[in-house]
Amino acid sequence: MKTIRLRVLSFCCLFCCLLCSCNRKFIGMDSALKRYLKDSLPALTARCETTLDAAYMAQTLIWEYTDYPGWEGFPVKEYEYFTGIDKRLGVAKKGKVLMLNPSPEKLAIWIADAVFNATGNVSYEDFETIREWIQWQSGAQFPVAGVVYEDMYVPGHYEPYVFKDGVTVYIADTTMFPQVKENRTCTEEMLDFYLTISNNDIKPNTGRYARISSTTREMYYAAGGEADVGSSVDGKRDQAWLAEVGRLYRKAWKSHHNELITAFAKYKLNQE
Repeated sequence: MKTIRLRVLSFCCLFCCLLCSCNRKFIGMDSALKRYLKDSLPALTARCETTLDAAYMAQTLIWEYTDYPGWEGFPVKEYEYFTGIDKRLGVAKKGKVLMLNPSPEKLAIWIADAVFNATGNVSYEDFETIREWIQWQSGAQFPVAGVVYEDMYVPGHYEPYVFKDGVTVYIADTTMFPQVKENRTCTEEMLDFYLTISNNDIKPNTGRYARISSTTREMYYAAGGEADVGSSVDGKRDQAWLAEVGRLYRKAWKSHHNELITAFAKYKLNQE
């Protein structure tokens, strides 16, 4: 009899833990959005699995860090990856990158929350608009540091872009970035250097767009962002953008609300 009571008690404890875990996902969430997700989250998560399948840099896991400077306590993963065969070189290019990518469920919650905050409702059409944009822009990959190869301008020709805190940056020391435009392939020394760069290693002018939804400084301001991060104008793309993007992404990691995705959704879904 005592054994039966212990088993029942154990089952009840397990059930309560699972229930609490589910509820934690929705702490502070609007009740209407919470009701929507309780019914729709599995289907939305399945759609986001498709997005994460496009995370082409998540190939060979080298190491997981929980003590990466500035990202302590977060599961930052180092990956080694290869591009497709470059059409100009005839070989694949090797990259190294540190990433903090969301799970499909986390991504689904972020997008649903962003749509709700942007429109006051969640429609599948609006959810897909944002999800498909993220899939096309980044594959939901958030580069903490490292090189991202993209064939953005010439299909099949992979150009290197160095990232820090989810934003493109430009290396100050020209000897540490490949200079021949037709053959921009990073050396092992360069690849390792990009994984540890500081703000002192980069030019004052940073990229415009913040991963994972290509949010601009202007979208950030329009959504209520208060930090002075410069603007998208050349020469005014202040490094402060890196710190703010990193701060907001770390904040989102422990929440259902991603302010960067919400800022983009408010811009995208409210266009006439």
